[in-house]
Amino acid sequence: MRVGHGVARLEVVPGEPMGGYADRSDGVQNVLDPLEVHAVTFADDGHRFALVVADLICVNVDVVERIRAAMRDIDVQSCWVAATHTHASPEAGCIPGGEATPRHVADRLEAASLAAARSALASERAARLGCVRTLVPKLAGRRNVTDSGPLDIPVHAITVTAGTDVVGLVVISPVHPTILPADNNHVSADLNGGIRRALSAPGRWAVVATGAAGDISTRHTRQGRGLDEVDRLGAWLADRVEPVPHIGGGTPAPVRPPISRTITLAPKQPEELDAALRQAPPPAGKNERIHWVLQQGRRIAEEQAARRRTEPYVIDVEAVDLDGVTVVAVPGELFLELGETIRSAAPDQVGDIVVLGYANGYLGYLPARDTQPCYETYVSPVTSGSGEIVVEAAVEAATEAVGDRENSRRISA
Repeated sequence: MRVGHGVARLEVVPGEPMGGYADRSDGVQNVLDPLEVHAVTFADDGHRFALVVADLICVNVDVVERIRAAMRDIDVQSCWVAATHTHASPEAGCIPGGEATPRHVADRLEAASLAAARSALASERAARLGCVRTLVPKLAGRRNVTDSGPLDIPVHAITVTAGTDVVGLVVISPVHPTILPADNNHVSADLNGGIRRALSAPGRWAVVATGAAGDISTRHTRQGRGLDEVDRLGAWLADRVEPVPHIGGGTPAPVRPPISRTITLAPKQPEELDAALRQAPPPAGKNERIHWVLQQGRRIAEEQAARRRTEPYVIDVEAVDLDGVTVVAVPGELFLELGETIRSAAPDQVGDIVVLGYANGYLGYLPARDTQPCYETYVSPVTSGSGEIVVEAAVEAATEAVGDRENSRRISA
């Protein structure tokens, strides 16, 4: 297998709308730290797969299809596009159910993705992949639970080893990158940028994507709301992730196209919202932000209910096996417990699974069936139990992807 990495800056336009917060009114004023688009390519003589990770609030299906078509023109046969979900980026159509990407944002994202991919192609070299899972304490907790304490957050680091050296890292952090506040109007990669800076080193690149972060943030662990705190928590995570070289034995399986499962999810109906509102928790005591967010969620949910959507949402859940590392891509905000369920429900032969969120589209929140009423359940566009349907599809796709790997090895042997 050959692996390459490239990065390009995602330019912004002063005054353009910013995404991420319903109560934000001002557009882009300045750049706190540059937004980036990273591309990592995985290739052999038969196929090339690219993972593109962009510092945006979301990526919708329309721009993903544009980028995939453009990638085929530069010899990239399959491609995933994921957003870091930074809330300090231009608005990209981040509403429940997704919408069309603003044309000027889509144009810049496509151009930066191609530039990063071309750099990745030029830098490809023989490498092996490994995966390290680290439980990071005191990083984050359940964001809309008043008495939530810090959790041990499962962070995955896919290591890229050339010879005996780790030359690259793809880190998946299941934490909302929302250290910067709603009144911030300077663009930033936020927490993912801080992690990138802390993990990068001479001769080693770092890409940081976001996993099953639907209900996880630094709300109860952060000690500030500025770039200093971004870098503090980024360094805290980086200090606990050990980039161990993977000296693999045997011949890696061929690079194969991702496996896809198309599923339909029923839209939430007004009667379901009414039932949830009757179970609404009491005001959140002294935590005014949690109470305010809950009220925002109710308002957004009522607006959705008034539209009375009847047609189902159709999404693709995908999986790819890369040198024994199985990655699942979900086009929405999966709760952490459901991401962990994907890992535990997969057959033993699948091994460790890495769950990537905000990838190849944006549906919105995908909470678990028994989640108590909260902001995420209110604004989720789909009916209760949709998260479990996504889990089932993800396990099926991952199992088939690993089956393809084993079949390829038998054929090559």
